[in-house]
Amino acid sequence: MLKEKKIKSCLSVFYKFLLLFLFISSCGDDDVNPNVQTANSQLCNEVVGPKAIYWDISNGIPRTDLPNGLPPVVNNIGGTFSHPDFPLLGFNYPVGWNPVALRGPGTVGVNLVRQDGNGLWRWFSTPVNGFVGARQLRDFEITQMKQNLGLSNNVTTVCVNEGSVNTTPGIIQSFSNILITADGFTALIAANTTNVESLPNSTFTNVQVAIGPSATFDELIFDVYLAIGFQLLYGGEKERDSDGDGTIDALDRFPNDPTRA
Repeated sequence: MLKEKKIKSCLSVFYKFLLLFLFISSCGDDDVNPNVQTANSQLCNEVVGPKAIYWDISNGIPRTDLPNGLPPVVNNIGGTFSHPDFPLLGFNYPVGWNPVALRGPGTVGVNLVRQDGNGLWRWFSTPVNGFVGARQLRDFEITQMKQNLGLSNNVTTVCVNEGSVNTTPGIIQSFSNILITADGFTALIAANTTNVESLPNSTFTNVQVAIGPSATFDELIFDVYLAIGFQLLYGGEKERDSDGDGTIDALDRFPNDPTRA
């Protein structure tokens, strides 16, 4: 039960309160057309545009300047993934990407890999033995990225945000988020760990990773990474775009007719 609650909490950790804030801010405004290319981050002056929006959202900062003022959706649906052990981890994914479920004792996750191997969206939650820090978890993902893509050690840190909170007695939560570039690739890695004093020999970990070519990373943010992330926030059928017309079913008067919305 503790593990299930932990997974449910982690699924929305990067998007907490965003949905409500977004719709309240855009309600009654039919002319929302923000220039996302000039968006500024509230946390990192080194990025502008879609990466600034994505960085802030990944760090729990609500943004109302999404394209058209609405959550991104997968426009060209290639299939639907549902984790065999935990159906709450389910989403539509775009054409040209393939999901691989991550399974094991206490492990729930997925690697969504682009067919050419140059793109990845990864989410997983798993317990590990001993104390593992969020930065250690983050750096492991960077190492995996370099090995899988054959990259050099010439990694540039664009933005970083990390810290820890102890909001509940006996429970310490740490996070370490980073935006990096390396050899023509960009990656955003958000790592979270939870340590419970009553369970001193284990750490609950959660990681979300987005990797893609730097030249198209901005496009991937809205077409893939955030389009999937918002589906996990909803956690139900209402986030789906059944007819693939770019309007989620909850806002589509004709959810099965791609010619009308």
